[in-house]
Amino acid sequence: MTSLRTPSTIPTLLEVDLPYKQLSLIAGADRRARDPVYGVHRWWARRPPGVIRALLLAAALPGDTTRSDFWRLFRSAGHPLHKLTVHDLFVGGGTTVVEASRLGATPSGTDVDPLAVAIVRHELARPDSRIVSAAGKELLEFLERSVGHLFRPSAAKWIPLHFFYLHQVECPHCTRASTLFRNLVIARDASKNGGVVRDSALTAFCPECFALHELPSVDRKRLRCCGTHNLDKGNFEGQRFRCEHCGHRSTHAQLKTGIAPRRLLAVEETRQEESRRFRQPLPSDLEALRQAEQYLRAHRTDMWLPGSAFRKDRRDSRPLSLGITTPLELFTDRQLALFGLAFRWVRDCDQPADIKAALSLAVSGALTTNNKLCSYATDYGRLAPLFSVRSYSLPALAVELNPFHPSGGRGTLYRAIQRVSRSTTPQVRRHVWETKRQRPEAVTFNFRRNGVGADVRCVSAETHAASTNDIDICLFDPPYFDYIAYSELSEFYRHWLNRTRLGGRPLLPEGRDPVTSYGEMLARCIVSALKRLKKDRPLAFTFHSADQRAWDAIGIALDRADVLITALWPVRNDVHMGHHARDANCEWDIVVVCRRRQECSHRRLPYSFEKWRRAVSPMPIHGGDANGMRLALSMASERFGQPRKGQSR
Repeated sequence: MTSLRTPSTIPTLLEVDLPYKQLSLIAGADRRARDPVYGVHRWWARRPPGVIRALLLAAALPGDTTRSDFWRLFRSAGHPLHKLTVHDLFVGGGTTVVEASRLGATPSGTDVDPLAVAIVRHELARPDSRIVSAAGKELLEFLERSVGHLFRPSAAKWIPLHFFYLHQVECPHCTRASTLFRNLVIARDASKNGGVVRDSALTAFCPECFALHELPSVDRKRLRCCGTHNLDKGNFEGQRFRCEHCGHRSTHAQLKTGIAPRRLLAVEETRQEESRRFRQPLPSDLEALRQAEQYLRAHRTDMWLPGSAFRKDRRDSRPLSLGITTPLELFTDRQLALFGLAFRWVRDCDQPADIKAALSLAVSGALTTNNKLCSYATDYGRLAPLFSVRSYSLPALAVELNPFHPSGGRGTLYRAIQRVSRSTTPQVRRHVWETKRQRPEAVTFNFRRNGVGADVRCVSAETHAASTNDIDICLFDPPYFDYIAYSELSEFYRHWLNRTRLGGRPLLPEGRDPVTSYGEMLARCIVSALKRLKKDRPLAFTFHSADQRAWDAIGIALDRADVLITALWPVRNDVHMGHHARDANCEWDIVVVCRRRQECSHRRLPYSFEKWRRAVSPMPIHGGDANGMRLALSMASERFGQPRKGQSR
């Protein structure tokens, strides 16, 4: 039996024989096996937990560990990393520290984003699910008594699910008003797997009188009402609005569409959890909107609403370029009333701190599916939340959800509270490697508590002061050089959680020399970790990019930190994101394993792109990934070494 009680080994299994093809297949199988702990709240670019689990194990195991021993430990729900410490410089969504805790280690981590820290602290604390559910039920009952009537204005058997809006914009050239629309289709039964089955194949609207029409075929191209109209044509095309009066073309930024008045176009409602239909707005629907405005004005002192504004110094000009300058402008009046009351109730309720934190995350998570930038998956019949694909994307046809809908609805308050409650469960369905059949196998883990604490701080990794020689394993996933600034996305939530200030400067390419700025800041973070990392221990991180500058920055970071690379492994990490399969994007990460230079001797790089391609076949490596792998190998060629031989300690 392999022992992990003496962690310092030269070399580790992570540097000798990582089964990266099998882990890539496990990551693909796990993409549909949702791990409840990681569903507690929206975060971006989480790494697959199975891959992270494997990296942690391999970093602790001696290099001569057999594959059978490795897979036996991988599928065990025990605590093989007991008495070891694991540190993550950029905790993000918390995969590394959660998997470390599940393996029995003592986890620690840093992140400048207070939302990330709040999410991770909940993931590690695991409050009592029964208390979370009971407190969440009280919250829901209070909110439904207070503002439920604003979303269901009548006692009819049909219950509103989605409310559809069009923006009414003013042309900056001729100053005349028009209704903006990309096309005339509201919903379509395209027989998609998982899509809603409808009585009518196509639901569309007339751009002149805004009447709704149920059409018998998805192949229909035209609508006859107030003339003849092409169903797939609108006045917003190619990111430009064309004024129907003067023909002038304008962008969302010129129109300030984000704060433009909106017209209620249609209501989708359900009956007996099975039937759905669309209908025209009724006078009671419009009256509910007026009542929401009055309710918000009359009860504002009973609510907690953020009074801050979005930062103006941004890498992505949105949402400011859409005309939105404050968090409140992203929500309808009844959404503001709902969330203002909810956050106030959570702050004032008589519950322990961990239960309050859990409910805050539940309400915060519901913000994603209850705001003005939610759209509709036309062929599937469900709401598409904010950040589902892009940051602050402004839909032509915006959707408001009934947050109290009893059964349907993606992102209702009930669903949000249920997600947080389920996140505390110790039972998790995941995949392991079945060595006889040579394929992933689904198993149910029962991850019991490991009985140790965790230290997760909202500070920068480059300035974090702590004791020396207290880390056994350092594994992290730095923000990507050519990716979005997550702190700008999390700001959407942080205003409501009253945590607008970051704990330090995010790791991003900056200034006239972005490559050097990124590389030097990452180097300072690595040096900070090396001060705490025990002697003769490697550190590892995952990274991907098809940009030469990104790998140049990694090279600068490694040189400044005075480390050499002792292993490189390709792992398919983003298989859950279908749009990443395009040639310009990346599905594969490179696992970069390093040691202090004085612990290594230079060695010729033993890898090649063709060797990797053959090893992972028949899994595809698209153009962007192929280029990124070649760049990684080129960067590593002059920085590769092997651990100096010594005693395992």
